Amino acid sequence: MNLGGQPTPPTSPEPAGSCSPGSAGTPGPAGGGRERAGKKSLDRLSPEYRQRRERNNIAVRKSRDKAKRRNQEMQHKLLELSAENERLHKKIEQLTRDLGSLRHFFKQLPPASFLQPGAGSDCR
Repeated sequence: MNLGGQPTPPTSPEPAGSCSPGSAGTPGPAGGGRERAGKKSLDRLSPEYRQRRERNNIAVRKSRDKAKRRNQEMQHKLLELSAENERLHKKIEQLTRDLGSLRHFFKQLPPASFLQPGAGSDCR
């Protein structure tokens, strides 16, 4: 833990001519603040930096395409389920109407007319 307000010295020697942010004698994290612990700073013109940026751009593109595809699949599934829901609601309405018709039909029959022995086959 660094309590003196001075930058922590590097764990490995820095190459001559390189100057990392925060190591120029400025106290604390206010001396650039861009460098993260455990990551080395890369020159924006270096081939390694360009290669990392290109790989990152490809990964970002792939991630966004995947998210877009997932969103489209969800939209498609939503349409399918909405259509099925509508179909099931219509079936419920039809079955409710059929039930009402059958109840009305059986109320019109004389009492016990369908319970007479030998009047038909056993409906169990």
